[in-house]
Amino acid sequence: MKKLKYIVVAALGLVSFGCESYVEGVNVNPNAFTDAPGGLIIGQAGFASILLSESQPARFAGIFTDQFTGADRQFISYESYQVTAGDFDDAWGNIYTAGLAQTKLVQEKARETGNPGLEGVSQIIEGWLVGEGAALFGDIPYSQAIQPNEFPNPKYDTQQEVFAAVQSLLSDAITNVQTGSAVSMPMYSGSYSWAEVAHTLKARYYLIAKDYANAASEAAQGISAPNKTLSAFHSSTIGQQNLYYQFGVLERGGYLTVIRSTLRKMLQGEQARLLPTPGDAARAAKYFDGEELNYTANGYFAIDADFPLISWEENQLILAEALARTGNEAGARTAFNAVRTNLATTYAASFPATTATGTTLINQILEEKYCTLIGSFQVFHDLRRTKNALGIPVKNSTASSIPQRFLYAQNEINTNTSFPGIVDIYTPTPVNK
Repeated sequence: MKKLKYIVVAALGLVSFGCESYVEGVNVNPNAFTDAPGGLIIGQAGFASILLSESQPARFAGIFTDQFTGADRQFISYESYQVTAGDFDDAWGNIYTAGLAQTKLVQEKARETGNPGLEGVSQIIEGWLVGEGAALFGDIPYSQAIQPNEFPNPKYDTQQEVFAAVQSLLSDAITNVQTGSAVSMPMYSGSYSWAEVAHTLKARYYLIAKDYANAASEAAQGISAPNKTLSAFHSSTIGQQNLYYQFGVLERGGYLTVIRSTLRKMLQGEQARLLPTPGDAARAAKYFDGEELNYTANGYFAIDADFPLISWEENQLILAEALARTGNEAGARTAFNAVRTNLATTYAASFPATTATGTTLINQILEEKYCTLIGSFQVFHDLRRTKNALGIPVKNSTASSIPQRFLYAQNEINTNTSFPGIVDIYTPTPVNK
């Protein structure tokens, strides 16, 4: 992790942003820094959340879970999980340099100016970034992070400690956003409520930690309608395009495809679904264009297609699984079937309800999440948490499982003397052991 404390002026970012590069070159030398209002700095952290969720880190997760296929150049190696520490510098940088460093500054400024709304939004984004960091990497620096004078080599907190801290932070954030004024965040779209978003994040990280009772409780307070999904805003304006589109059309055509992918096979009827779903044909046409992702005007990855980051569908499927695992199967079916009903409306096609019970019900929920949350980290988290209950194929003939974590970043290895040592990509994170 970078040892410097960065101050980022995000005003330009609020006007337009690009795919892999919109945070490059904006860090100001901390020895001759330029300050900025917290309302502008928070934009940089917002962009970091989008980069983490929709660019290279998300592509890795999609390949590891066989939603996508790595088909050209270095992506052929990624297809068989051949990655290096340097491949994860982007993910680490999005969490820390572009993200956490900014949220800490914003919270300081918000407290100084008595702006609980801004503080709360910043806390939510911080909890989101750090929660994903713990889920992806395991033990990570947090309690001493971004304090270069006091802790130039921040220690690693355990994954469980980080998740506990994230839950506390998100609880504080809910109080702040409920009492404070609204904060403009033009990089996001949707009629979202920050309090509901925070409850869904709490449900997400309780689910990852296998605390199903608390996951159900939080999801019940989470995103309450499909139009309240928090999405990344995209348009056809240069620098604002959908990040999958930017990569697959403008930058590296043919590198990321769906050739032979399990998701494509499921949706196109080549592989049986646990719950037969005629409407998958319509969904497949939205997701895929032959062996490519669908980048056309009406495709899921169109140039101006907003990308779901924290969604109603995720919230409902968390609620369904958590209720099923805590003995409320009727409630689980209700939550699950609400998603199926919405899918039927979205695709004008048949998504039959379930009447399943027991393990079959849980696996149907997991499979629907696999199919619905295309391109999302949450599928990667689910497969590792459930020890690959869906039986997604292992694409490396010498490996015994799909990857179990992201590798610690090379930049972190090079700069933090507290780095605990190399951990293999097939070693489960502590909550999944």
